[in-house]
Amino acid sequence: MIFAAIGSPSASRNLRQNQTIWQLTERVLDHNIRAGPDDGGAADECTHVITHVRGSHREVTMHRSHQKLSRLVTAAVIAAGCVAFSAGPSDAAAVHNGPIAFGRFDPALGDFSLWTADSDGTHQRPLTTVPSFMPNWAPDGARVAFDFPDDTGEHIATIRYDGTGQRQLTFGPGIQGDARYSHDGRLLAFDASTLLPDDPAFTTDIWVMAVDGSHPRQVTRGGFDVEPVFSPDGQQIAFGRITGLDPNNFQQSEAVYVVRTDGTDLHEIVPSRPGLEHPAWSPDGSRLVFNISPEAQGAPGAGSVFAVDPSGAGLHVVRAASAHWFFFKPVWSPDGRKLLVGCHRVTTGTENLCVMNPDSGRLDVVVSAPPSRPVNFPAWGPKRR
Repeated sequence: MIFAAIGSPSASRNLRQNQTIWQLTERVLDHNIRAGPDDGGAADECTHVITHVRGSHREVTMHRSHQKLSRLVTAAVIAAGCVAFSAGPSDAAAVHNGPIAFGRFDPALGDFSLWTADSDGTHQRPLTTVPSFMPNWAPDGARVAFDFPDDTGEHIATIRYDGTGQRQLTFGPGIQGDARYSHDGRLLAFDASTLLPDDPAFTTDIWVMAVDGSHPRQVTRGGFDVEPVFSPDGQQIAFGRITGLDPNNFQQSEAVYVVRTDGTDLHEIVPSRPGLEHPAWSPDGSRLVFNISPEAQGAPGAGSVFAVDPSGAGLHVVRAASAHWFFFKPVWSPDGRKLLVGCHRVTTGTENLCVMNPDSGRLDVVVSAPPSRPVNFPAWGPKRR
């Protein structure tokens, strides 16, 4: 079958998202980490601003609302998966961390385009020149998968690390996106629908295809499934299942599920909770992290990062939100020793990217952005072989 890529056309993206939110209110829909210190003086002293990005024009509140609606509507509540090569702790430790990728709001596009940088935020350079979202690095560091919109939906493409050689993988009307590489680099998992978000029957399922876009096959059915990520051994996929939407505040509830890649052994590991989003599997296979959306006002742990064993045991807070920081979209470094997260600095109202220690909660700012040019969609790639 021909697959339609995930999302909605860029020009009508916000309108379509809002329409869908209202329609899904009648059905289903969306967004804690080991406790870290409240970022009064102590955490701020740990914060090291490595680089600043220049910008133009847009409010962070617009950005945060836009992204919230975007992933609610497309049921692709954004998640970034890790991209290490192998499943064992010793093998993961041998992987060298490489560059990062992220989205930055471009006033000329009126939307986000993708950028890359060294892992400390230096040497920032544009990767795409069109509206694009949700980057994910191939395990060899040579290519990046991402979503892009057109008049028929939102599609999946890949591009070389230097911005050349773009290849579109999915076609036709509908939604497909949130593509994540398997750790052997042979497959991409993604969420998809043949419908657009403004259809009252819109939901997405988890699919798998070869990295050239061939041989797509459906993995889950009957739920509202988003943001898949492979286990390091490639035998399982973790994903979010949207279970409901509060019609009063559009606060989405989501659970974390795991399923074998052949569609068997589907089971829940984190029960549904308001604001849950963005599951990401550690390179050694020992932990899954996720966040509670900062927009989920009143939800327990809003703006915090959590970790849990793949069995569902050991749920704990990696780093809690505070009066100074909210966090979103955690992804693992290829060696499994750090997290790259979106970090909203409350005092300045800015969206940034931070490196977080998953054990201590220590935070270092690596990409700092003004309110007019927020950054989002973090992804951490390996050093190219």
